[in-house]
Amino acid sequence: MTPQLLAALMAVALLVAVILLLRSYVLPEKYAVLWILFSIAAIVLSAWPGLLDALSAFFGISQPINLLFVGGFFVVLLLLMQVTLELARTRDELRRVVQRVALEQEERSSKDD
Repeated sequence: MTPQLLAALMAVALLVAVILLLRSYVLPEKYAVLWILFSIAAIVLSAWPGLLDALSAFFGISQPINLLFVGGFFVVLLLLMQVTLELARTRDELRRVVQRVALEQEERSSKDD
């Protein structure tokens, strides 16, 4: 099995896995879109390896694999930023809910007295 065929099979397997996770409501849509785009990009790059050579030459990177590493690192940073923002939103929402519950409990205890 050639590396090109192995890469294409792995990219197709990733796409199928993402679609199955999306259909079973395990993976939210906003994350699924990113994973579908990444798997399609992997399929395209594995089907046409000359495209990676052309892109690396365009950006002035001598080795195409270095372009993949830089691109992968950038994608991981973007995903980390998205998860961090989601965590901050969840934390703020949790704080509001806890404050609301505390106020309702205080109102109940003052009505009981």
